[in-house]
Parts: sequence; C-alpha cells; structure tokens
Amino acid sequence: MAGIDSWVAQVRAHHAQSIAAQCDFDPGQDFWKELAHKFRDDPYRLNDPLLIRLREEFTGCDSLLDIGGGAGRLALPLALNREKVTVVDSSESMLNQLREASVESGINNVEAIQSLWERLSSDISVHDGSLCSHVVYGIEDIEAFARNINRFTADLVIVLAFMRSPQAHLEVLWELIHGEKRINLPGVPELMEVLREMGMMPEVSILETLGPHIYESKTQAINDLRKRMYVNEGTVKDENLISLLEFHLTPVEGGLELAGSAGRTMCLVRWKPN
Repeated sequence: MAGIDSWVAQVRAHHAQSIAAQCDFDPGQDFWKELAHKFRDDPYRLNDPLLIRLREEFTGCDSLLDIGGGAGRLALPLALNREKVTVVDSSESMLNQLREASVESGINNVEAIQSLWERLSSDISVHDGSLCSHVVYGIEDIEAFARNINRFTADLVIVLAFMRSPQAHLEVLWELIHGEKRINLPGVPELMEVLREMGMMPEVSILETLGPHIYESKTQAINDLRKRMYVNEGTVKDENLISLLEFHLTPVEGGLELAGSAGRTMCLVRWKPN
C-alpha cells in the first residue's frame, strides 16, 4: 500500500503545516465563503475548450456526478444536454451559488448535495459518469474517496488535476516567509500510483500548460497571497511578504506576473470503474 500510505502521509503533513502557520485557525469555517461567487461562469458560454472535451468524453452519459463541483462552473453547462447532473460539495456557500445560478439560468436538472464525498451515504443513485475537477489534492482518505467514485459510477470517471498541486509554485515564497520548506500536496503522478494500487487502469493525457499567474494590481496580489500563505495583515510576516513581492512580481501586459507560476500542467485522468 505504498502509494496510498505515501499519499495519506503527504496530505496529513501538508495540512498540519498549514494549520500551524495560522494564528486563527477555525476547523469549522467555510474556506470558500468569500470566494464562492468567483467560481460561477456563464452556463451558455461557447468555445470553451475544456467543456468541448468533457462533452466528447461523456458522450452517452445521460447522468453525471460532479464531485466537488462547487458553484456549477462545469455542472451547469454539462447539464444542458443530459437528463441529470448531481453536484456533491462540502461547502454551503458554493452550493448556494450553484442554486442561485441554476435559477438565474433556468437550468432545473441539477441537484445539490452537501457532503464530504468520502463520507457520502448510500442514498444517491448510480450515475453514468463522474467528474472531479481540481479536488483530489487535499483529500486525506483518498482510498475511500476513490472507492466512492467507483461505487456510484457506471461507465466513466474523469478527474482533472495539475501535474503538481495548484499552489506548488508558492513554495519559494512560503520558505522565505515561514522559514521552513513547504510540504506540497500530491498531484497527478501520486494519484496514478494510488489508482493503480487500487486495481484501476487509469489513462492520463495533458490538456494544457498554463502561462504565468497574472494579477491586475499589487493590492490584488497581496490580498490573494495573504490568504494562500496564511499571513495576517499588519504582522512582521505581512511586511516580509510585501517586501518580497517587489522582487517576485514583474510588470507585464495586463498586470503583474508572479515569478515561478508559469508551466503549470493540467491533466485529464480517466478510468472505467471496476
């Protein structure tokens, strides 16, 4: 069980490090409360390459599960040409945004269920396909998570994830601010090991390699990175962060480029449930 054990240890160590860095950690808080509205998008948008690919992948799937589907950025447009989509997410604020967007867009075949996926009860039906977009990185009980995917999926599972976890590019800033090497969350290579260890036969393909992260202003960068680095405004670490950004932000067309944020590789992992 080396792959699963290694995953669990890495996620556990990352979470412990993150909690230790916070002065006001609240285990009951909804992390997405202030950010959920940013995860909405036009369900009727055209020429979205990811949506085009997902529609191709899920051809023949009349029902879909969107695991950790949040505000419905993918669930709502995918619901337009199938019977039903069920979104399971642990964030109340995300699901509130989903419900509002469903009403506003007139899409009434999307169901919202608030739950941790790995603790989901058996009161939902098996769906033809399952989608899980940028969720797996921080899941400690990855074995239960993957088994539940197989349990409630009949035909096809698709997981979208980065080769390295989404915030791995912040490891240099983390070490400079917190004085310790950052323990990153696992990415696609580690996920492939877990799935193979569980007897699955996953296939992986690269969707795109992203350019650098661009901020509109230094203020936007500071506010965003404070949250990601668990830095409180007005502290010594905050002063350090602001000072470091003089060297880690470069003016470019459209805003400020964050050093080291280019080259993030997004992948599509697919398998047939067993």
